[in-house]
Amino acid sequence: MEKLAGSVSRHRQLARGRPFAFLQAVSLDRPTLVAFGLPFALYLLTLAPTIYNLDSAELTTAAATGGIVRATGYPLYLLLGRAWSWLPIGDVGFRLNLFSAFTGALTIALVERILRRLQVNSWARAGALGLLTCAPFFWGMSLIAEVYTLHTALMAGIVLLLMRWAESPQPRRLAWVALLVGLSLGHHAATILLIPGCLWYVLSVAPRRVIAPRALIPAVFALMLGVSVYLYLPLLYAAQPAFNYAGHYDAAGLFVPDNLHSIDGLLKLVTGRAFTGQMFAYQGNELLGEITHFVDQLSQAFFLVGVGPGLIGLVLLLRRDWRLGGMLVLMFAFSAGFYIDYRVVDKDTMFLPAYVIWAMWLAIGYAGLLKWIGMERDALARTWGVRLLRAGMVGAVLVATAWNWRLTDLSHDWSARERGESILRVAEPNALIFGWWDTAPVVEYLQRVEGQRPDVQAINRFLIAPTDMLRLVERDLGRRPIYIDSLTSDVLSVARARLAGPVYELRPRR
Repeated sequence: MEKLAGSVSRHRQLARGRPFAFLQAVSLDRPTLVAFGLPFALYLLTLAPTIYNLDSAELTTAAATGGIVRATGYPLYLLLGRAWSWLPIGDVGFRLNLFSAFTGALTIALVERILRRLQVNSWARAGALGLLTCAPFFWGMSLIAEVYTLHTALMAGIVLLLMRWAESPQPRRLAWVALLVGLSLGHHAATILLIPGCLWYVLSVAPRRVIAPRALIPAVFALMLGVSVYLYLPLLYAAQPAFNYAGHYDAAGLFVPDNLHSIDGLLKLVTGRAFTGQMFAYQGNELLGEITHFVDQLSQAFFLVGVGPGLIGLVLLLRRDWRLGGMLVLMFAFSAGFYIDYRVVDKDTMFLPAYVIWAMWLAIGYAGLLKWIGMERDALARTWGVRLLRAGMVGAVLVATAWNWRLTDLSHDWSARERGESILRVAEPNALIFGWWDTAPVVEYLQRVEGQRPDVQAINRFLIAPTDMLRLVERDLGRRPIYIDSLTSDVLSVARARLAGPVYELRPRR
């Protein structure tokens, strides 16, 4: 009865005047809410108000319509994005942009929990996470429909669960880690780059417990359960979606989908076979130039002031916990190293996992510096030294936010929608439109999601060979209106071009 009375008393306390006590019980305490709420508010203020171009339009259209994107498929994103697209707020483009803002803020909140487990003080956490929040590419990828902030949120969740498992290496906790790794693999194939660090950590913390059948078998089962999210892709394929980027167009303008009901077709998509030629593409001085470029990008991400303390934090963590420190070093090295040696034009957006890990080191470095200053014997020097460093950390965040705002703010950017609608206005009935990533996906979004101009056929030039596109132009020229977003000498050899709004109208040569 005494226990029951005590329990009732505690619940009454939760119900009265202590609103955050219940949140603490479910791990949503005040610091976590602040770590999520402030970045989320910043991202809301600068969020793109509607559909954005490039990959964003492709992902939005596929998620909202049950379509399929190109390699590596991103089934978890498509599944979560489909549910998120039903939110009764804004247009569908805005909703999927909002999903990135949510997962970006969630990443910050999860990293805050990691740092608290490492007993990093609140000033150091705020200084480091503030710079991560407003780092240009992390901020930018939190404002449009993209896959990267969900990837970093899953990565932070994996690190947090691994730390929890290390406190008590139970099979059940290892299975939760494996499940999240599997789901993360089902979202982004780059999760493979995190696995060496994960293996290092579990095998260095409790090797015998990990390889014991009672732990290993449930973990393998949980991993496969998470990876099974890839089965969503064959299910989408079976529905024959109108929007499908896993395949190609032939010279007749017909889409030839990859067979996702075959092992080879599915593996072609999920392994990114089409992009293997861009992997490990640099060597010699060219590779050195890419490394230099990454260091420069990292310096810009943390407004330069975060470089030195980040290196200090790396060393301090290795000295304090070489197992955890080694895991983060491996995750950072594999993630950054792969993308440094990846020959694609938009790879600067792909370094977010490295930025998240650097933010952890930065917070630890800040904490170390505060501790070192706090050991100063002179009380006045100690007090003012700590105050100045705290002011410097907060000031760096405020200056970085103000400086990067003008670089990242998309709150007034309607350009993708305006371009797409302008193209559809000038296009004659039953027109054929060829366009790259800033043209075709946006037009298809307006068609598939909003029902505009279903008579028009839009073909992404990435999905059709140049020779097939030329043959299709030659065949249909004069039979139906044809538009293209940029001209080539081959196209001009068979057609005349007239500027029509944002695109060129092709006409037969006479």
